[in-house]
Amino acid sequence: MNRRFTRILITLTAFVTGLLICGGVWAQGDVNKDTDYRKLKPPGSYGTVIMNSYSKESSAVNPVVFPHWAHRGKYTCKACHTDLGFKLKANTTGVTQADIEGGKYCAACHNGTVSFGANECNRCHSYGIQVKENSKIEDSLKGLPTDHFGNKVNWVSAANDKKITPGAAPGGKNDLTSLDLDIIIPVTKFTPHPPDVKFPHKPHTEQLDCATCHPSIFKQQKGGNTDMSMMKIISGQYCGTCHTKVAFPLDDCFRCHSQPPPKIEEPKADEKAAEKK
Repeated sequence: MNRRFTRILITLTAFVTGLLICGGVWAQGDVNKDTDYRKLKPPGSYGTVIMNSYSKESSAVNPVVFPHWAHRGKYTCKACHTDLGFKLKANTTGVTQADIEGGKYCAACHNGTVSFGANECNRCHSYGIQVKENSKIEDSLKGLPTDHFGNKVNWVSAANDKKITPGAAPGGKNDLTSLDLDIIIPVTKFTPHPPDVKFPHKPHTEQLDCATCHPSIFKQQKGGNTDMSMMKIISGQYCGTCHTKVAFPLDDCFRCHSQPPPKIEEPKADEKAAEKK
């Protein structure tokens, strides 16, 4: 009886411990917080970043609202994320008001000449308020090639069609040298599997330097990223560094999984007959 009770107690303890561990893992990896795939986000909210690291304790200053869609037509990703020093990972750059007043970061363009000045506080610190001077997404993106996801704009087509001509650096100068090279990434970790991925370097190198991705995000070696998986991408690693927040979202599956679908082998006639027996 004591042995049976002990076994039951051990089983219950293991079960409860498993629930606690799973709950902890889920809490740490809950991608719905930032990438909720149960419903599509409004076009104006996709790629919009709320910067509140230095103002969340103050009721006098609203957090900054930064809409990527309002900047993508004017500048490449390199202009801000390389030349101005904005890190790709949220809350790791540490912009201060002193930096802005010193002409760094946003103030490189928001100087009253290239764009509105940094003294127009509410234009950026606009969280929770309406600012009539700020542009609206439906007006800013009117006439651009449409898409079904994200901001509902196909930014690659917009650049190819010269609907937008984003500058490679603050001030709009220094064109990037693009690399026209497609890489096929096989998807064979499980069966059946979706079509293989076609990664085009060209639209990426028209936006960013090679050093942005290599080697910090991707090892620059064929087969070198063996632990890359869809779950890691969804959680913000690898392609998910950009494609969960700003670049077209992961909802658009076949934008990446664009190779011919795998062929499903049909059972042979003799195998079908054997199954019937």
